[in-house]
Amino acid sequence: MKMHAHIRTLVTAFVCLLALDAAGQTVTRIKGGFSGNTATDTNAATFSCTGADPCIGSYSLTTKYIGCNSPYRLVDDFVITGLKLAVPGPIAADFRFVRAEFEDNINGGNCVIRPETIRDAVIPFTGTWDGTRGTISATIPTDDMGGMVTLNGSFTADKIDPPFPMTVSARFEGGLAKVDANIQFRAQDQGTNGRVFAFAVAPVTIVKAAVLKSGETLLPPLGYAKRTDGAKEDTSVACVLAQLNTAGQLQQVSASSMQAYVSGVLGSQGQAIAVVNGVATTAIGGTTFYVGYGASAQSMLGNGLNRNVATVPGALECKPGPPQTGWWWNPAEGGRGYSLEVNGNHIFWAGYLYDVTGRSDWYIAAGSTSIDGSLFTGDLLHFAGGQSLGGAYKAPAGATTVGSVTLAFTDAQHGTMVWPGGPIGIERMNIVPNGLTAPPQDNIPESGWWWNPEESGRGFFIEWQNGWVDMAGFMYDDSGNAVWYLNSVPTPDARSIASNWWQFANGQSLLGAYKPPIQVSDHVAPFTIQFSSTTTATMTLPNGRTTSLQRQKF
Repeated sequence: MKMHAHIRTLVTAFVCLLALDAAGQTVTRIKGGFSGNTATDTNAATFSCTGADPCIGSYSLTTKYIGCNSPYRLVDDFVITGLKLAVPGPIAADFRFVRAEFEDNINGGNCVIRPETIRDAVIPFTGTWDGTRGTISATIPTDDMGGMVTLNGSFTADKIDPPFPMTVSARFEGGLAKVDANIQFRAQDQGTNGRVFAFAVAPVTIVKAAVLKSGETLLPPLGYAKRTDGAKEDTSVACVLAQLNTAGQLQQVSASSMQAYVSGVLGSQGQAIAVVNGVATTAIGGTTFYVGYGASAQSMLGNGLNRNVATVPGALECKPGPPQTGWWWNPAEGGRGYSLEVNGNHIFWAGYLYDVTGRSDWYIAAGSTSIDGSLFTGDLLHFAGGQSLGGAYKAPAGATTVGSVTLAFTDAQHGTMVWPGGPIGIERMNIVPNGLTAPPQDNIPESGWWWNPEESGRGFFIEWQNGWVDMAGFMYDDSGNAVWYLNSVPTPDARSIASNWWQFANGQSLLGAYKPPIQVSDHVAPFTIQFSSTTTATMTLPNGRTTSLQRQKF
């Protein structure tokens, strides 16, 4: 990050289209972070992106200049180009950050970015890749006098299989857009009756208002449009679900009012779709189009059977994306929260809260995501009768469906949850101050869900931030009631945790108004966890009993 007293290179991104081949190429999802300090500046960033080359996603950055009272914190888009991960060995890639380099005014410690000075930056990183984990490093100028800073970090990469094969042809010429897609149905779907859909996520400012029937509801925003000219870092223009009508105009739709492109038997030959047929780009600029299929639009979205086709160039762009794995909450409702992990096109979510008697309780939901990971809809499930903290294994009773849950994400760290308790704004939780922007601790295991596959029904959610760990155990009490325990402690050694389980009660229930909980115990039982790798561990439970843990892949 180029930092000359008042000029610092930060991090954002430019727009690019993913190439989609006939075989439905496997996509890579990358997550990581880096940091670098000088005598006058501290810098730390985390990032995630999806795609082979380019890899497109978002970042979160904190940079602090010694002359400023407060740090700059940015969350925006991010692109990697040139990264080759086919075989282990040395790597080199450009990390492109758009609207990233800027000048600021410093007045007695009050530092303000001058918006008219924001411009692009590209940082060339080199490093190594061992097949599952990579290291990155870059040395860049800090000023115009020869000063330098070295940025060091690491990343992981997972392969994501698309829901179905597709080819795309997109042309934007002469002020008109022409986008065609050809999809192949999955083998298990061929011969069944279904509907094919073409739809979009578009800036609400170019979309006609929805015409809803009684009982229909609109999805929450699937992002906020971002400018492509660097004039402003973000906007308040919502990105909404829409379709092109017969007049070539975008109209907002609900999942239940979405119209099928074609319906009938899904054949082995697939389906050609004229997604956009000669519509003026001024009418649809910044819109991202999708195609998908299912028994209904709700089924298509619930099963994740849709793919990104193309984004029409525009001054404001809507490009939905997935959330970050980790702890989420509503800051106005402290005492209950949500553990969320994204794995490829799938999500596993749990909510920890309280029942109407004040006893701790939890619910889960899991399944496929839609619209580039920005949307999940599924059943809200409750369990009982399973294994207690120190007890022998006992399988829980079958799940009880208590309603549905919808998660709609506006960016990697913010979203809306709609469940039986109503709509709730949610966001990523800082376990400790600046935990979300701090570089990863050395040698940390993977954050997310952990379990013993021979003890299904009980699990643990663990996240590391800035030298701390926050973990919860989801299980059952001696009477078979669902119960959760919590702990949060510093981790001088990220692969060794020793502490006590805490318990809380009398907080907010699923349908109830907010009320703060109370801690009823800070010593339910002691525990230790020793991690033998980033994905395996041994936990010591009450009475000295041990259980093997591993990352839960879903």
